[in-house]
Amino acid sequence: MATYRLTARPRSGGVNPRALRRSGWIPGVLYGHSGLQSLSIECDARAVTDLLKHATVNHTVIDLAVPNGWSGRVLLRELQTGSTDQSPLHLSFFAIAGHGAIHLDVPIVLTGEPVGVRLDRGVLDQVVFQLSVVAPSEAIPEAVTIDVSGLGVGDALRVADLALPAGVAATSPPDVAVVTVLPSKTGADLAAIAVDEEVQPATAQGG
Repeated sequence: MATYRLTARPRSGGVNPRALRRSGWIPGVLYGHSGLQSLSIECDARAVTDLLKHATVNHTVIDLAVPNGWSGRVLLRELQTGSTDQSPLHLSFFAIAGHGAIHLDVPIVLTGEPVGVRLDRGVLDQVVFQLSVVAPSEAIPEAVTIDVSGLGVGDALRVADLALPAGVAATSPPDVAVVTVLPSKTGADLAAIAVDEEVQPATAQGG
């Protein structure tokens, strides 16, 4: 799984978060790295802005380094943002090393063109865009890739149908439809028009 790097520094107690943000630093907390202990940290606001272009909550693995504190792989567990400009206000990170299986969400990536789209003018409808899984901390998948080339009109793939990497298990309900191929609305409309055109002359003759 792709990882991104972020450097933080320990945060002193009693520092006003608003003052910290005005000085260009975003407060945060790291937990899971040492039992039940947590570590208050602060991150450069520009680095956080760059990170959030790629990282999403409960999905992206991040290499976090806290000089003279701790370094390792973490997940961004929570992101607090401003109500108006959505600027980051506080970050919560969870260290994943040594914690066995990790619960997280991974994106779903579709490959191929369904036969129902290519030959029968169907419409591909992706219902679910990320999948909740449990995976070993050392084998977190970057994405779940689904080949949809074999789907015809009316076919669907559900969570239970997905082929997941070894050691990865879905925690989403197994009967949830992930992707399906629907009949073309345009084709249905054209068929209705054709039927209507056939009926109208007969009605006129009957009158």
